[in-house]
Amino acid sequence: MSSIMGKTKKMSSIMGKTLHVDLTKGKITEGKGIEEKLWKQYIGGRGLGEKLIWDHIGKPPYSTPDEARKFALTPENRYVIMTGPLTGTPVPTSGRFAVAFISPLSGTTSACIAGSRFGMLTKRAGYDAIIIDGKAENPCYLYITDETQEIHDASDLWGKITYETNDILLEKHGKRACVACIGPAGEMCAPIANIAHNKDSFAGRTGAGAVWGSKNLKAVVVNGKQKIGIAKPEEFKEVNRKVAALIKEKPTTGEYLHTRGTIVLMHVENMHGTLGVKNFSETGNLSYEDCNKISGETFWNNHLFDRAPCYGCPIGCHRQLYINGKFLPQAEYELTWGFGTNVGNLDPYIVTKAGELCGRYGIDGISAGNILGYAMESTVKGAHDFGITWGDKEGILRVVEEMGKGVGVGAELQMGVKRCAEKYPETADYAMHVKGNELPAYDPRTMAGVDLGYATSPRGADHMKSYMVGCNTLGTQITPKELLERTILNKDKITFTIGMQHESVFYDSAVLCLFLALTPVGVEDTASLLSTATGMDMSTSELITSEERIFNGERLWNTASGFTADDDSIPKRFTTEQTPYGGSKGTLSRLKKAKKMFYEERGWGKDGVPEPWLTKYLDLDEMRKTLGV
Repeated sequence: MSSIMGKTKKMSSIMGKTLHVDLTKGKITEGKGIEEKLWKQYIGGRGLGEKLIWDHIGKPPYSTPDEARKFALTPENRYVIMTGPLTGTPVPTSGRFAVAFISPLSGTTSACIAGSRFGMLTKRAGYDAIIIDGKAENPCYLYITDETQEIHDASDLWGKITYETNDILLEKHGKRACVACIGPAGEMCAPIANIAHNKDSFAGRTGAGAVWGSKNLKAVVVNGKQKIGIAKPEEFKEVNRKVAALIKEKPTTGEYLHTRGTIVLMHVENMHGTLGVKNFSETGNLSYEDCNKISGETFWNNHLFDRAPCYGCPIGCHRQLYINGKFLPQAEYELTWGFGTNVGNLDPYIVTKAGELCGRYGIDGISAGNILGYAMESTVKGAHDFGITWGDKEGILRVVEEMGKGVGVGAELQMGVKRCAEKYPETADYAMHVKGNELPAYDPRTMAGVDLGYATSPRGADHMKSYMVGCNTLGTQITPKELLERTILNKDKITFTIGMQHESVFYDSAVLCLFLALTPVGVEDTASLLSTATGMDMSTSELITSEERIFNGERLWNTASGFTADDDSIPKRFTTEQTPYGGSKGTLSRLKKAKKMFYEERGWGKDGVPEPWLTKYLDLDEMRKTLGV
């Protein structure tokens, strides 16, 4: 089977090489290009990165989720840095890449998406993927350019925060390079540890940083200079201009997110009664005046210093702030919830500083904010005293730092709410997670489809793996208005939810920003971008099938890992306690009904496993046979 760039060396946005790193042997080798068939079937990024892991492991050497979480921190867990076919091209938001691994937090197959120049510079070094196996004997980092692929000692970097590590390596290897690194939390294999890229973009959820820590891998530095080709330049330019115009003309991406950032959602979600308050125990109980204290408008008017967009992104939702005499990265919507309304705090400095501490120590901000809410509610309601209560500003910063350092109460909390609730069973009702992954900001009672997306996400609670939250809040311009009605639950809403799961698969695999799902950019446009950039003939039907193949492949893998239909659940608060206040007062999740409809519509059995006819249609029979599902 031929690979892209193969013997003909044809021009393509796919570089045609992979880099294999065996940390146990201390050896780096170049691999052949990935087969064209696999690019078409798994697209790149999330899909292809996970595929490279599944094929490497074969049948999981474990049979329960807890065993999977332990396996994730062994040398046998492969870590893949995977670019997409559009990474580094002129396509808007294409400055992104994916990382894939088995998660130590959820035990599932997992892929994180991050921005920065890292993906582009990886491709310019000549590689579509960097595949990392084994465990180094001592702390190390990788240095990768067009001409150099080296493993360096990192003993002097071990113990340093991400910001300091980044600065040291840029000073050594040049400011043009891009650094990915872990902080102290990753070094100690905290399941909520993430990976920082040039201080401002993170592979954030489900413990990517812990996997690096388990491998004694402190950092990867990339600095390539090769040109990324385009197979059909004139046709590519034409469709790319159309896509850029569609992004600009949509008010959500061309104006709201561009001027206010993601925290433009604070007032919107609070108005609808979907913004979580105090660990979702008081959702909707927030006045306009209180919400305004940490709203996008307040940050914009009082604290904005500069925009800090991801590489190649015209939307530019990231900001840098000047607040209380300090330059700080703006807390995104999720972190403004996590360190704001979720914990009873309305001080913008505390919100922003807590997010910055997460970045310094290398921990996921969504998980950290959720964990704080769990600890506070457990303490206030007498289940277990974690030493922190609602609105404790000093306590918020202290506990976030303790989680980053693994000291004090943070040593327990950095393990995540699932493990904490297992240690202290009386706190279980306050542990807001799905499959071990902590819930993000949106109350799943308040939007039909969001609860289903959380429950059936391949890596636990994740608003980005079925972008129903964005569609329900901001609309898509290409979706019938009645389907955006928050409380409606019918067959069309189930089909819409599945469609948004597939949209997420595409953008995670291409790799582009998921905000494009809110624009009129259609599957014909994205298929044309892929075809003209890579030289592969990708039809719309092939692309749609590939999205479905990836999602069902993830389902098969998780099934083989011991997950069952019972794990497609959400915390009982959302199915037994009505939303207490606000615009969504009185709502309750109808997950049981939604799941039944969802399984039927997906072609899954009552046990939540894809039916044989479906895996045959998706060319997943061989995978199913290998997994023994």
